[in-house]
Amino acid sequence: MDPTPIFNFTSFPVLKTERLILRELRQADAADVLAFRADPIVQKYDDPVIHSEAEAQTFIEELHDEYAAQRGINWAVTLLDPQVVVGIFSLHHWDPYHRRAEAGYGLARAYWGQGIGSEALRAILRFGFEQLNLNRIYARTIADNHESVRLLERMGFQREGTFRKHSWEDDGTFHDSAMYGLLRDEFSA
Repeated sequence: MDPTPIFNFTSFPVLKTERLILRELRQADAADVLAFRADPIVQKYDDPVIHSEAEAQTFIEELHDEYAAQRGINWAVTLLDPQVVVGIFSLHHWDPYHRRAEAGYGLARAYWGQGIGSEALRAILRFGFEQLNLNRIYARTIADNHESVRLLERMGFQREGTFRKHSWEDDGTFHDSAMYGLLRDEFSA
């Protein structure tokens, strides 16, 4: 198979599913991003909380820079109606030579348990395997984050190992990180 990606980063890829639109983040989305990135429960196993719209705008700009450098794609996850941003899903640490990337995701708490995470993750996995021509997509999650572990396992990811005491968390302790991987020939769209 030709290792060349089909996607060339000239225009941002918009993905549509039954209930969602995954699109480019805009500066105007800062308040929506702040709503879930400021939530300490959402961020419990993730990066530190964002405290202001200005911080959210800086965060959005950093994600734009990652795309411009062709290192990753960060999608704003919106419902079809209303088009409020309820999460950010990504393929980052893209390595076109080795044909791999890391999946990342965060979803507003009000939308947990509704299948939105599975729907959005399935869309970016399909894009990664079909448009970026990836052979492997991996994800790291805090081993104690049972919801994240279940999401990855539902998508067919296999646990490949543990990074012991890998992440410093808000509870003032280090946590183990679990490494998961999914290969192109294991993916079921």
